[in-house]
Amino acid sequence: MCVMMFTACWTSYMCRLQMPILVVPMIADKLGSYTNSSLRFGTLDNPTTEEHANVLWRSPDDLIQEVAHADALSRFKRQAEGNDSVNPRQILDFFTNQPFFWSSYVRGELLAAYAYGNVPGNFLGGIMALKFGPRKMILWTSLISAIISLISPLIANCHWIALVVSRAIVGFMGGVLFPACHTLVAKWAPPNEKSRFVWSLLGGTFGTIFTFPLIAIIAETINWETGWYLPSVLMLLWVFFWYLLAYDSPVEHPGITDEEKNYIINAQAGSVESEKQMLKDMPVKAIMTSVPFICLIILHFGNIFLLFFYQNSLMLYLTKALGFRLVKGGILVSLPWVARMSFGFFFSWASDTIKRKEILSVTALRKFAAIFSHLVPGVFLIAVSYAGYSFVLANIFLFFALGFNGAASISNLSNNQDLSPNYAGFLYGIMNTIGCVAGMVIPKLVETITGRSGNIIDKWQIVFWINAGVTIFCMLIFIIGGSGKIQPWNEISKTRNPVHA
Repeated sequence: MCVMMFTACWTSYMCRLQMPILVVPMIADKLGSYTNSSLRFGTLDNPTTEEHANVLWRSPDDLIQEVAHADALSRFKRQAEGNDSVNPRQILDFFTNQPFFWSSYVRGELLAAYAYGNVPGNFLGGIMALKFGPRKMILWTSLISAIISLISPLIANCHWIALVVSRAIVGFMGGVLFPACHTLVAKWAPPNEKSRFVWSLLGGTFGTIFTFPLIAIIAETINWETGWYLPSVLMLLWVFFWYLLAYDSPVEHPGITDEEKNYIINAQAGSVESEKQMLKDMPVKAIMTSVPFICLIILHFGNIFLLFFYQNSLMLYLTKALGFRLVKGGILVSLPWVARMSFGFFFSWASDTIKRKEILSVTALRKFAAIFSHLVPGVFLIAVSYAGYSFVLANIFLFFALGFNGAASISNLSNNQDLSPNYAGFLYGIMNTIGCVAGMVIPKLVETITGRSGNIIDKWQIVFWINAGVTIFCMLIFIIGGSGKIQPWNEISKTRNPVHA
């Protein structure tokens, strides 16, 4: 089950991250500010002005490509900013690698569209996982996501608004995943192994590592249309194995041994109820007025704010501001996620060891972990903002910022399990619903601050400072009011059958 949850998050992130990568080759820059990703440094001394940043060195192939773009663009006179329909492509025009001439506004909407669906998807996902079971919800939402992603090139050829709507639907389906997985963690993980079970949800991080370079290579060497197809087919294949192997609890699994089943059930005794949760008995008011849970929501928002920046905007930063080609940018974007998954495994192992040996209380452990998952990344993001055009330093700082965020596996990603194992999936749905609002904000924030060309370092400095400020502030709130103790409203039996005096 741990492996299946890991791969569930992996394949979900493949569908999630196609757009942030493919938005680069899918959308051409307007004539007159056509950016060239073969920018070379060494001849400019500390370029900080727009004039310096716009100095581009082109190879012959780049010049040929620019002439071709200019010829296509010359047939379209309505190139004003915000014009959303200028497009030389024809309907059902596939495998041509021709871009759309959409505005920066459209680009921001396409990047934010996933979050439009993800926000309500997380809220309803926690409820649906309780009502219908996490196994079925992950099965059907994954199937729908894979099919929509598979036909996305057709949708894009129809109209950009249709593509936005399709991405919102994929976002809704993806929003169901993590609340459902947290419900499974609560049912399957013994308390002293829970951190490593939660680490399996960093399968999304592995999906990022796998997806960014894979799709970037496909888009640059074949065409961007094919970048939609392969991950979608892989996800369809995975759905078949999930149907065969995944079950909602040890009690329901037909292949588990009695020894393992009894071990899990006995280890969870006193914290996880064996009876099924019912929506009508859910202590919603107690949950939503719980100070530790409110502080956890804020901490989680800071974490999601950081992650959405890396997912949606880091490729733009590397290709537009630092001038990397798409393939190299895809590889560099994936490296911080390698660090996050690796650091996350270490933090998860250390957390289980600390809990088993009772070195720290759970509350102290979660707050100590928040320093690594939020404060340290914030400091590194500030360092990135002053790295300028030094792409070596910038990428080192980006690597460690997201690497230390791997400690989120034992801070905000585990704390809902501490507060209420019985309602862990519902809690995570609420957390992610609010947290994923950041996915709506960040793409538009970045587009507004950095502009269409996105190649002015000074403007990106503002973006990094905002990201660091949000992340650190959210950590401070959790340090003040967070807790690792099981809350009274966790007990289903008392909620369902109250004792009357």
